[in-house]
Formats: sequence, structure tokens, C-alpha cells
Amino acid sequence: MTTPSKHALIVGASAGIGRAIALQVAPLVTKLTLCSRTCPPDLVASIKAINPDVDVVHERLDVSLLHEVRDFTTKHAVTNFDWIVLTAGVMTGHKETSEGLELAMATAYYGRFMLVHDLLPRLNRPGFRFLTVFHAGQATWAPSLDDLGLKRSFTPLHCANACKLYWYVTSMCYVACGILLIALSEHAPQAAFLHINPGFVNTTLFDGLPWFLRWPANVMKAMLAISPEQCATEMVAALTSDEYAVGWELLDEHAKVFPKTKFHSEEFKDAVWKHSLQIIDEVLQQ
Repeated sequence: MTTPSKHALIVGASAGIGRAIALQVAPLVTKLTLCSRTCPPDLVASIKAINPDVDVVHERLDVSLLHEVRDFTTKHAVTNFDWIVLTAGVMTGHKETSEGLELAMATAYYGRFMLVHDLLPRLNRPGFRFLTVFHAGQATWAPSLDDLGLKRSFTPLHCANACKLYWYVTSMCYVACGILLIALSEHAPQAAFLHINPGFVNTTLFDGLPWFLRWPANVMKAMLAISPEQCATEMVAALTSDEYAVGWELLDEHAKVFPKTKFHSEEFKDAVWKHSLQIIDEVLQQ
């Protein structure tokens, strides 16, 4: 059977969930663009071993640095990606990037948001799928509207909750005919934007935590976590599902629809959207 002509972009492809997704997507596409801060020596070869005919390229990209994201999106301004999958993530204590953003927020939200926002003009066509892999909107805490960047209230838990909520906002803004955002959402009414919870996965994500948190996290991981390969199976199922061919959805680790929480308000949605664009502008002016 002939492989459909598709070009997939996977950001965070060097290890863990991203690499496992790349390996499972390889038989389904004709071209793979893999992005990460580093390229393991065996990455491209492992993809070619699964599908010798796929065209694989690796491009260095640190998604936590918005200047790098802008360089990448400028280079690919006329590239027709059919699937974009974003998995890059870190888990640390409070740490700022060289651009002054909190590292975890920049990686899990700002950089991801900017990448798809910049490429949006090329995404409005049937068959385009965007999948951001992060805990999908089941937040138990929301930041103050005057501290959306968590400058005064950062903790790893607060960061995780904020990114969950903010990705809901991003999905909402791309496709909903909503208040104030209808003009932007009209750019991609034929595309699909999915935000999916990976579940508890056995990756190196916890390695950046302080030892007193890393040790219990690794014990729990050994006992309860699923493998990246198991996780990738569900992620790819969501990416290729006919059920999610257009519009936006929040999905759980089994690719089933998540409900909204009490924090998913119109006020919060509008504030986060404006905040995100403001942060991008401020960083790029540095």
C-alpha cells in the first residue's frame, strides 16, 4: 500500500514521548522533520530502519528560546506541514531562560504557542492536525490575571496547572468562533487542534528535579508509569483519528474527550491570549 504524502514535524523528538511518536509516525508519512536541542547519533537511523523510504531531517531547535522559534518559523514560512506534534518539556525548580522567561513555561507553553501561531497562515486546509502533548486542561489552580507569567507565584505545580489552562486557551482561540478571536480562528476552520494528556510516562522528565523530589518521583515512575512506546500509541491514535479531523479538543491519555473546568472562562481565555502575544513581542524586542 502506498504511504500517503504527508510531512510531519515533531518537536522534542530526541527522547521519550517525542522519539516514540516519531518512530510510530514514520510508516505513515513521506517526510519527517525532527526538532530538538540535540540529535542523538542513532535518531535518524532508527527512523530509517522502520521506513527506509521516509525523508528524515533533524533541525536543532530549543523551543524555550523565542528567537530560535522565530528563526525556525521564518525558515518554514512556506513549508506545508501536514502534522505538527509538540512534546518538548522540562521539569525543574525556578529557572529563567536567557530571554528572561521561566524555563518550564517557555518550553511547555510560550515556545509551542509561538511556533503554531507563526505558522497559522499555512495551516488552514483539510487534513492538517496539530497535537500538543501536555496535561490537558485538568487544572486545580489558576494564576491571577495580573501574574499570568508566574513572576510572583512560580512553583512547579503552579507552572503545570498554568500550562494546562493556557493550552486550552490556545486550542480555543484557533478554531472557536469566539468573542474577540473570531477573526483569528477563521484562518484555520478546516484544521484540527488537539491538546492531549500523555498520562504518567517513564521518561527522564524528572531528572531535573532536586534530589528530594527526584527520588520519590523515580520510585513512583518505576511502579506506575507506562512506557513511552505505550504512550505514543495513544498519541498517534488521536493524531490519526477521523473523530478529530476538524475543530479543537482536549483529550485524556486514552484519546478521549476531557470536559472543561471551572477555570475555563471567557475572561481568562481572552486575558491569556493577549498576555501570550504581549510576551512574544517583549522578548523579540530584546
